Amino acid sequence: MSQTTPIKITVDKAAIRRIEQDLLHLKNGAPRAMSRAINHTLNVTRTEASKEIRKQVKLKAGYVREKLKVKRATINSLNGAIQTPARGTLLTRYPHRQYKNGDIGVQVKPTGGKKRMPGAFFIRFKNGVQAIAIRTQYGPGLGRSEGLKVLYGPSTSQVFTDVKDDLQAPSGNRLMQRLGYEAEQLLKRQ
Repeated sequence: MSQTTPIKITVDKAAIRRIEQDLLHLKNGAPRAMSRAINHTLNVTRTEASKEIRKQVKLKAGYVREKLKVKRATINSLNGAIQTPARGTLLTRYPHRQYKNGDIGVQVKPTGGKKRMPGAFFIRFKNGVQAIAIRTQYGPGLGRSEGLKVLYGPSTSQVFTDVKDDLQAPSGNRLMQRLGYEAEQLLKRQ
């Protein structure tokens, strides 16, 4: 998974202490409320991160959602995270087409059109995945895949690094609101 720095969410420690006191008589009351609030906040933040990522690059929502993995909090471990793989994204994940003259056009940004890449062509890996490549070396004696460069676009982890700062403050507010809601629900059920 990615080595990017996580979203830092600050919480109101006095409010957390009050909730802990209110739920002291329930078994695992405060940890249960906190883990539920953290997990809810992570799911909503993942959705918002996906929207922000798709404002910067033209990827499908399902693909971005698949790449944003949520590490859920538990009663024993009140840590949660949104993680993304650090590997690049093949240009074939972006809208692309082949023109009549053989050039390939790819649209990475959501605005604007496809950018032509003269000399680019499609290749297929052994696992069946199609990619866009260019030849970097010419001449006899080169094997089937020698002298080729597979082309990649911005990965979800690169774009997530850009948008995570914008998500910190709203996520902190959402976490505190949800924590109050979860504590209230636990108190109602007793």
